Parts: sequence; C-alpha cells; structure tokens
Amino acid sequence: MSNDSTGSKRMSKRRRHISARNNTNQNKHRWILSYADFITLLFAFFVALYSISLKNQGSSKLLTETLEGVLQAVQLSVKPISLGKVTTGNAVDDAFQELTPDRDSDPSPSPVQNQATIVKKELKVVQELNQMILTHLGEYQQNGLISINESELWIEIELKAGLLFSSGEFELTNEAVAVLISITQVLKKYSYPIVVEGHTDNLPVLNNTYSSNWQLSSARASSVVDELIGSGINPQLIAVLGLSSEKPKVRNSNDFSRARNRRVTLKIGKIEAENLYDYLFE
Repeated sequence: MSNDSTGSKRMSKRRRHISARNNTNQNKHRWILSYADFITLLFAFFVALYSISLKNQGSSKLLTETLEGVLQAVQLSVKPISLGKVTTGNAVDDAFQELTPDRDSDPSPSPVQNQATIVKKELKVVQELNQMILTHLGEYQQNGLISINESELWIEIELKAGLLFSSGEFELTNEAVAVLISITQVLKKYSYPIVVEGHTDNLPVLNNTYSSNWQLSSARASSVVDELIGSGINPQLIAVLGLSSEKPKVRNSNDFSRARNRRVTLKIGKIEAENLYDYLFE
C-alpha cells in the first residue's frame, strides 16, 4: 500500500516537471510573435509612404515645371535700372552718390524749422504792433483804451467802446477810424486770420434800434470789420462775433467795471492762411 502511494507521488511530480518545462519553452519564444507583428506593421507603413509618393509625383513635377517657367519669364522680362554714368570710384559709392540729394539744392524745411519761422514772424508782428501803438496811439494806451495781449492761439488787440462809439451806438467815431487805419497798416502786410469780437455790459439796451445786447455787440463788431476791410484787410480772413455780455473781463458790479466790459477785441491768428475757415476748421 505504501509502495503504491509512493509511486503515485513520483508520477505526479514528474508530470508537474514536464508541464513547467513545456511552459518555459513556450514563454521563451513568445517574443518572436511580437517581433513579427512589428516588422509587419513597419512594412505596411513604408508601403503606404511609397504609394503616397508615387501618387504625388506627377503633381510635384508639374508644380516644379510651372515655377521654373515663371521664374525664367521674370528673369527675361526684367531690365537693369540705370543709375547714371559711372566714371570713377567704387560702384557702391557711385550708386550712393547718385541717390543722395545734392547738398547745394534747397532742402524742404523740417517741422522744427517751420515752427521757428512761425514764431519769428509772430514776434515780428507783435513788435510792429507795439511800436505802432507806441508811436501813433501811445496816448490811448496810457489811458487804458488800447492794449495788446497774447494767448496760445491769438494776438489780441483790445479797443474800449468809449474810444470807438458813442453811448448805445454802433457807428464809429472819427477818432476810431483813425485808430483802425493805423492798426490796418500793420495787419495788411500779412495773411493772418482775424476774428472781431463785440462785447457789451449787462445793462439792457435803451434805444429802439436794437432789441438786445446781442444785436448791439454784433453791430459794433461789424462796423469795425467794415472799416478794416475798407482799409485793405482781405475779407476772406476776417469774421464778426457778437458775444453780448456773456464774456465779461470783470464782474458788472458798477459803472467802472461795466465800462471795462464794453469793448471790441481783434483776435489775430498766429499762423498765416488763405482764409479764416481753413485756419479755424482744418
């Protein structure tokens, strides 16, 4: 009984050994299957690339021939540009001299030069006006009836209404005409635009000619403009602006302050122009 049991154990052990050996042999050669699959896929990939190259070969050839034809046609049609007769020196230097403007020619002024010219002329106008007033109208300036001021865009000549008009009237006095003629002698030398502003105080108009200070201020400014144009100012360079009492110099609190607010102001532009519209809006 013990002999049979011992034999069975030996047989079972032998079978397990054989089975393990067989499994080892099978696992040992499984890499061949993976390698074969990889080679097959790689072969298929190159076959696909080859087929694509064959398919596009005709198109690539056609494209190449077309480009070569176009480039050849361009080369045949282009003519060399003459840079002038070269006499001496290096070719690059000669070409540079040919393309470089002559220093003796009159170059276009730079923006800085233009601005300097404008400022210089502006100062000249102010000096002439001051000299004219000092020489011919000094008495009016001393009495505060004429003054010159400057803002960023304008040279301003202020004329008091007491110098120009009778109370509540718009017609210029003979004295006012003489003053405006003197001013025109300077201004008509230039093409500066001029805006003539009429100003009043805040008291209502007491005559039947005008219904408001708007009308009175506009009429007074218009009288000044008519005289300036008659004395030689270009009418395209001048305009009227009636401002009533809306832009006082000082508060209208008494007779003295109201007298200061009744005035006509000549605003002279600082840049010459062909007409006033271009100066204001372009």
